[in-house]
Amino acid sequence: MSQEDLAFECDYADFSQINRIELGKVNFSVSYLSTIATALAIPISSFFE
Repeated sequence: MSQEDLAFECDYADFSQINRIELGKVNFSVSYLSTIATALAIPISSFFE
């Protein structure tokens, strides 16, 4: 899935927020992580493995 596709699934305005998260340039909340996990259809716990 591209950053643009993920941003669309997360209902973000554009992919730049996804890009900043991937690059570690922004702190994000658990709710952001939950939204991303839902869009990717994976459990949130998989981010911590």
